Amino acid sequence: MTYISTSVNPSAIISEKAGAAMTDPAFFIAKYDTNGGVVKAGAGDCALGVFMPTNDGAIAQGDGVDIQVKDIGYVKTGAAITKGAAIASDANGKAIPAVSGKFIVGFALASAGAADEVILVQITKSGYQA
Repeated sequence: MTYISTSVNPSAIISEKAGAAMTDPAFFIAKYDTNGGVVKAGAGDCALGVFMPTNDGAIAQGDGVDIQVKDIGYVKTGAAITKGAAIASDANGKAIPAVSGKFIVGFALASAGAADEVILVQITKSGYQA
């Protein structure tokens, strides 16, 4: 079988449609909703990636949003995080240390002393914390 081109997208960033209205979702963890729209992830949800900083201001349902789905990027914290820790989403889409049964979004490449810091992470989507 011969292919003239492929449908593989090597980019770490994809564009999708917002599944709900949001305000300033940049650096929050994102997931697909049941209708295929992208929304902020809830506590321990299976994540798609992280909203890019291009998603600032008011986002209406159906607006285009940019999501980083792999590689090294930034995420907003919901708690203190130690460098090297596996991270998961809290109920508001912010990064917290992963605990048993929660989906690992990636690993912290920097420490955060408290909530609402923006830290460097490796987005890996590594399954569920044991």
